[in-house]
Amino acid sequence: MKRISVSKSLPLKFFPTIEDNVWFENDFERKYLLKCSNIDENSYNFFLTHSLEGDIEFLNRDVKNEKPKVLFSANKSDLIKYTEIYDNSLDIFPTESMEFKGVDFIIDNKADWVVFTSKRAVEFFFKKISVRFLCDKKVAAVGDKTAYALIEKGFKLDYVPEEFYGSSLVEFLKDKGKLLVITAVKYNKLYDELDNVAVVPVYENVIPERAKYFEPKGEFDFGLFSSPSAFWHIKEAFGSYQFVKNIKNIVAIGRTTKSYIESCGFEAVMPNKATIDDMFKYVLDLI
Repeated sequence: MKRISVSKSLPLKFFPTIEDNVWFENDFERKYLLKCSNIDENSYNFFLTHSLEGDIEFLNRDVKNEKPKVLFSANKSDLIKYTEIYDNSLDIFPTESMEFKGVDFIIDNKADWVVFTSKRAVEFFFKKISVRFLCDKKVAAVGDKTAYALIEKGFKLDYVPEEFYGSSLVEFLKDKGKLLVITAVKYNKLYDELDNVAVVPVYENVIPERAKYFEPKGEFDFGLFSSPSAFWHIKEAFGSYQFVKNIKNIVAIGRTTKSYIESCGFEAVMPNKATIDDMFKYVLDLI
């Protein structure tokens, strides 16, 4: 077993991905665990520590001023991406609250439009269905990231709503022939109001086993939530909304997430555009 000593001021982008089994000391910064593939208390090859001595050392010698503490709840890939971008300006505590898994589904080829509600819907749909399926159909996407995921596969989009909400799409599509909505198991029930819609869930959003290593503790200046699940899953994983009471300012990615948080009895604000990047920019504009 080797000890890996990591400076608490080391930006996440300079910490390597570790495929071997690891374990960590109690006060180890959880953001570095995001880049550890296998966390195992009982069998590990590397022990992660912030002590000054280790067999392997990752040090950042720059002295950083105290930064606002930010709870950021999302899936692993988004946590890594945005923590690497913003942890020079913010003290980010990532919470790995979501994991996406594909589900079995049956698709009807007789459709005029195919609507994708997220980049995950695109990802899991095409794991099972050939891109040729869309050749004679019109294609719509909710949100820029969903649109980009389809464009990268070579599709021309026939409609992307200006707002990142299902309600805008529902209004547009209600008289557009037979529709297939490719989405998650838990989807916007507005689509059920359309007689011409068949909803096809292709993935589910679940609480990852690794969530137990990312329990939010202490007080936070800001809490950033990338979806209703990013908020609700923390409560489910740790048994209470105590973590919310320790957040001074709650930032929701958009209207749906904001409404859900407020339905739980808490106040939230949101940026003008419903993206994770804009949540962080919103916070930086306030400090």
